[in-house]
Amino acid sequence: MFDLEKEFPNFLPKKRKEAGKDTKERKCIAIYGKGGIGKSTTSANISASAALLGEKVMQVGCDPKRDSIALLCHGMKPTLMHSMIDSGVTAITEDLLKSCVHDGFADVLCVESGGPKPGMGCAGRGVNLSLTTLDRFKLFDEYDVSFLLLDVLGDTVCGGFAQPLRSGFAREVYIVTCGEILTLFQMNNLAKAVNNVREMGQDVGVAGLINNQRGIPNEEQIVEAVAEKMGVPVVAHIPRSQLIQKGELKGQCLLEAFPDSDMADIYKSMTKKILNNEDIFVPKPIKLKEIKEIVRHFTSEAAVVGEGEVMHRQV
Repeated sequence: MFDLEKEFPNFLPKKRKEAGKDTKERKCIAIYGKGGIGKSTTSANISASAALLGEKVMQVGCDPKRDSIALLCHGMKPTLMHSMIDSGVTAITEDLLKSCVHDGFADVLCVESGGPKPGMGCAGRGVNLSLTTLDRFKLFDEYDVSFLLLDVLGDTVCGGFAQPLRSGFAREVYIVTCGEILTLFQMNNLAKAVNNVREMGQDVGVAGLINNQRGIPNEEQIVEAVAEKMGVPVVAHIPRSQLIQKGELKGQCLLEAFPDSDMADIYKSMTKKILNNEDIFVPKPIKLKEIKEIVRHFTSEAAVVGEGEVMHRQV
């Protein structure tokens, strides 16, 4: 029998709610990832899949690029921060907040926190303001949200962008990565940030990695090897597919553009795992040298296989 605690020594069992509560517990996850890795595309397809599976979903974009909900809403939408500035108010009212909750594909509720003008202010403060305001006006309860997804910038791991974890909004962190060395290294930095928040007393950990593949030889093996060394599981390997780009050209997430495709099935399968998951892990950060050794091992192995195939054809 598979023993989770034996397989992953850093496994943390979930703290159960008090007995006697018959209301459904809201699931809240945070998706982090290096810029350009496909974090927001992945988030949109997870949200769409969860909604199609029967959840009442809200996705909050916690990134000043404000493109998190674009595929769900068929375009960019006004952000909470920009709406507050345009309205000339110094505090967010409930009406202003509700005007920034947009209807997306499959009735996903979509919110963009936004941020200051480039080069001015701290975008992390906008993330904190958005989440605390949504909570203060009890919009999660009013809209009966059962699945909350926070799509968070992962290029920097400053306190502002760690706020969804520091404030206790998300217990489960999923990191979108691939087999590229520097992307794996940034994932490693994100893991360090999660550990630092844990040391502050928050019940938070890495629930898994999502390998959004770039077409690198032996990419699945590379990511699996790094994950094993860090002591965290890989939730899914997402193949590189032109359907993603075709959907984006339509302004749609893949679940809307190609609902009957194999890729849609992959996203739905991953989302079921996320919805059913209760486990988090304390990641063990590794050195850049170790990441390079893993990548070098598997890319060298692929090169040897490739040479063998060429020799075979020549014979």
